[in-house]
Amino acid sequence: MNKMNRVAVLALLMIMVASLVVTGPATAKKKWEKIDIPQLNEVKMPAFERVELDNGMVVFLAEDHKFPLVQLNATIDVGSIYEPADKVGLAGMTGSVMRSGGTATTDGDALDELVESRGMSVETWIGQSDGGAYLSVMKEDTGLGMELLADILMNPAFPEDKIKLAKEGEKAGISRRNDDPMSIARREAMKVVFGADHPMARHTEYASIASVTQADMQAFHADWFHPDRMYLVVIGDFKSKEMIKLIEDSFAGWEKATKALPADPEIHEFPRTVNIVDKDDLTQTTVIMGHKGIRADSEHYAGVLVANRILGGGFATRLFNEVRSRQGLAYSVGSSPGTGFRFPGLFMAFTMTKSESCEKATSAILVEIQRMLDEEVTDEELERAKDGILNSEVFSYDTKREILSRMVMFERYGYAPDFLKQYQESVKNMTKAQVLEACNAVWNPDQMTLLAVGNYADFDGDFSTFGAVTMVDIEIPEPALDIPEATAASLAAGQKIMTASAEASGGIKKFTGLKSLYEVISLDATIQGMELTFTTEKTVQYPNKVYSLTKTPFGNQEMAISGDSGWASGPQGTRDIEGEDLVSAKDELKTDTIGVFRNLGSLQCQALEPTKVDGAMCNPVHVSGIGDSYQIFFLDAGTNLVKMVQSPGQSPMTGAPVTQKIYVDEYQELDGFNMPKVIRMTYDDEPFATGTVKEFKANPKVDSGLFKKK
Repeated sequence: MNKMNRVAVLALLMIMVASLVVTGPATAKKKWEKIDIPQLNEVKMPAFERVELDNGMVVFLAEDHKFPLVQLNATIDVGSIYEPADKVGLAGMTGSVMRSGGTATTDGDALDELVESRGMSVETWIGQSDGGAYLSVMKEDTGLGMELLADILMNPAFPEDKIKLAKEGEKAGISRRNDDPMSIARREAMKVVFGADHPMARHTEYASIASVTQADMQAFHADWFHPDRMYLVVIGDFKSKEMIKLIEDSFAGWEKATKALPADPEIHEFPRTVNIVDKDDLTQTTVIMGHKGIRADSEHYAGVLVANRILGGGFATRLFNEVRSRQGLAYSVGSSPGTGFRFPGLFMAFTMTKSESCEKATSAILVEIQRMLDEEVTDEELERAKDGILNSEVFSYDTKREILSRMVMFERYGYAPDFLKQYQESVKNMTKAQVLEACNAVWNPDQMTLLAVGNYADFDGDFSTFGAVTMVDIEIPEPALDIPEATAASLAAGQKIMTASAEASGGIKKFTGLKSLYEVISLDATIQGMELTFTTEKTVQYPNKVYSLTKTPFGNQEMAISGDSGWASGPQGTRDIEGEDLVSAKDELKTDTIGVFRNLGSLQCQALEPTKVDGAMCNPVHVSGIGDSYQIFFLDAGTNLVKMVQSPGQSPMTGAPVTQKIYVDEYQELDGFNMPKVIRMTYDDEPFATGTVKEFKANPKVDSGLFKKK
């Protein structure tokens, strides 16, 4: 082959290769592109029947004979928005105790056993703007289940022991409410946006929980639970006519409400405020910004939902890409559209970020929100947002129960039955111009109230660039104690009574003359059903040193205070005692019974009205003056000895504040002092432990090595 031919052949081969390179990938599909992805199913309404009974109850029934099961959902026009402002927590506890407390004919424990033995589920609750009940039974137990549910809804017993248990749960929640920064931010954001006293922003306090009584629950139930305020969704293996008859028979005699529901609380527009929750134990900052949003019946509802998908409602969003990924300013960032079905929602953006960049991150978020108002979104952003909404909506309506529950919601709040279809069509047909119009109509970044939770000293700015800064106090108020105002006469009487008690217990001179002491106390306690024994050996060297060794079933625990330092050691290691813990431990040297008798001259002792304790007439004295704590000494009117001491305490199970009472049932003479021998301890009047004072020595020689950190 000559040179010319070789060149021609080579050129032809190159053209063929180039043709393959160019046309191959353009025409051949990748493997995943060959998958035939069907269109998502449309949300189809199940066959159902809507019936309004003579008593006003509205029932939605959908037969489903696939499995021998029946499910019932009840929605009731009740909620915490209707509870008195000084009894926040009443609604939620009422909804809980309706089920846990049972009825006059079937108490809560018996109800639990019956439900468990039959494989049923029966629940009740009350939320912010509605209440509910749920029943799930096998077909053959439908009649029994309906009878139980009707009895609970119509005739709850509200027994005191279950009320007390519900209160303990609420108090435990209050005690932990400042543990999580995002929970703090959400709670306080509702207060600064809607107003601290608004029914949608209020939250429980120890005082409001303590004020709730059995009578309050009975009255709240009587006011709000009526058949014409209830909607039932019943799905399962039944015949509709028979089910209607069963419901009518089960709820027979339940009277309609005698007064109309009150108007919903208004939600006002407030100007921007800038708020800081300073928590010096945090290493990062949580920021929430928001303002009042809209109801779902607004013409801009679909527009802001599409806009939020683009702004921050997911991962592939502007906030995620810009604030988190490109600028690296946040661990987490996002937004919510600010819509609600009954009430206007809260348009909100949030971030969790380094404290050293929290002001910068906040500014970056506000810039992205303003961009949504200044320019149209891209075609790609619009299509991705629309697809995301339409695809996800399908999974919100994939059971008959979900679909009919939505129908109930639409009816309660005045929406058309085909609201979902209208909304989907609006999303499908949404344009970039409509998204821009919705953003400008609903969102206003200059109006967004800001709240940041973090260590203020570490912030990269003081947030005053956004407006005047308000520091928010999140300290949890302790349970209130109703003590009359002290007078000169009550204080003089209190000192006299306490002095007499000190003399009866050994004498003022002996107590003030103590240089040291050693005592051993054994406690038998019941904790979460377990019988446990604890033995504590305590050595005190006045005025400011104490060492204790507590032997527990879980290992030994040591604690030592020496002047302005302290340490504690246990199975989990050794740590320093600092801050409030150190102050509290030092105060205890002056506020236990011996400490009070040693320091009577520096304490305020206020005599209260005589009362009986365990059948014995006592003279109570309120003692305060060291730290923020108090004690009430109940002194036997005949012997002047301490009969009981009441003080604030902390539940070892929940960590919630409790009223601690220590009763002295028997005395003994030890080393020249009239000392307790047998004691009882209660928390909120519930028995916790019994104890015995095994040993007491006055002025023993003390080994200084006890107080040294090990």
